[in-house]
Amino acid sequence: MAEEIVSMRGIVKQYQVGGEISTVLKGIDLTVEKGEFLAVLGPSGSGKSTLMNIIGCLDTPTSGEYYLSGMKIANQSEQTLAHIRNKQIGFIFQSFFLLQRQSALENVKLPMMYADIPEREQEKRALAMLERVGLKEKAHYYPNQLSGGQQQRVAIARALGNNPAILLADEPTGALDQKTGRQVMELFHELNDEGRTIIMITHDIHIARHASRIVRILDGNIGEGALEDA
Repeated sequence: MAEEIVSMRGIVKQYQVGGEISTVLKGIDLTVEKGEFLAVLGPSGSGKSTLMNIIGCLDTPTSGEYYLSGMKIANQSEQTLAHIRNKQIGFIFQSFFLLQRQSALENVKLPMMYADIPEREQEKRALAMLERVGLKEKAHYYPNQLSGGQQQRVAIARALGNNPAILLADEPTGALDQKTGRQVMELFHELNDEGRTIIMITHDIHIARHASRIVRILDGNIGEGALEDA
């Protein structure tokens, strides 16, 4: 039986806007198995970013149950959630979020510093991750010396550093041209073939089709089924 990395049951997320309550997620049920490559596909305003934030322990649901690697996430302290984010989840964002005054190597080492990994091990592991994404020779380059695709690969190396249970990617090709985007998706395929669990949030059906499974989110509801080109 496959191991469940993500298990969500009846996830509801509400926000108070003025005097009214807005329900963004309306009872989401979602299971992701270890080693799966899942795309969450939806347009702007569908709730996909809110769902991503809950999966990534950046936000908590109003109601419902969420288990990550068997741990119940509800009612965990902020300190525990920060530890989960650092150790269990590798974040990859559309805008890269690299520190401009730090080299590629220093950017990749950053999550390891917060995980209290010894300095020598940080260096060794960061160089190995840069080599994995084909950028070891650029270790001492700064972000402004790298192309957009190279910056995204540095961000992927950074996400891999603490050997997370999940790579959580938010529109990972959104800031890239088509050719560079394809190269990043090829890297995702390689990482998934190595056994990495990947959850990718996207509005682009062509990017979503790189995943082995697609779920669609619309108006806070989630479903699976046949997809047609927009």
